[in-house]
Amino acid sequence: MKFSILTLFPEMFEPIKHSIIERAQTQNLIDINLINIRDFSEDKHKHVDDTPYGGGAGMVIKPDVVYSAYKSIKDENARVIYLSPKGKVLNQAKVKELSKEKHLVLLCGHYEGIDERVLEEIVDEEISIGDYVLTRWRASSNGAY
Repeated sequence: MKFSILTLFPEMFEPIKHSIIERAQTQNLIDINLINIRDFSEDKHKHVDDTPYGGGAGMVIKPDVVYSAYKSIKDENARVIYLSPKGKVLNQAKVKELSKEKHLVLLCGHYEGIDERVLEEIVDEEISIGDYVLTRWRASSNGAY
């Protein structure tokens, strides 16, 4: 099975290079490809954030950058999953269903998410991995975190 993970933070996936997942990769049972979405930015500073199409609060990842990253790995057998708190919660039945796929593309959002136009164009399904926050940034009044 092949996994392509589109993310702004590939370094957050360092743990998949160890333990049982490492053994599965070594035995060619799975193939994991990390794609840094930022690498597809044409901005000299590699900016990827933009205001939402049609307005709204927060920032989203630019549609052209995500789409370019997606096109770099897309194949006919790929199923694209957007990891989103709005999606159906991942459970064992869904894992069994997805395990039958040949290639899963996992699209990881950040900021307020991904531009809706990209989601409509490339995403097959939205899945939530649970009701919790993995990272959170908060600046205090003195600039400390």
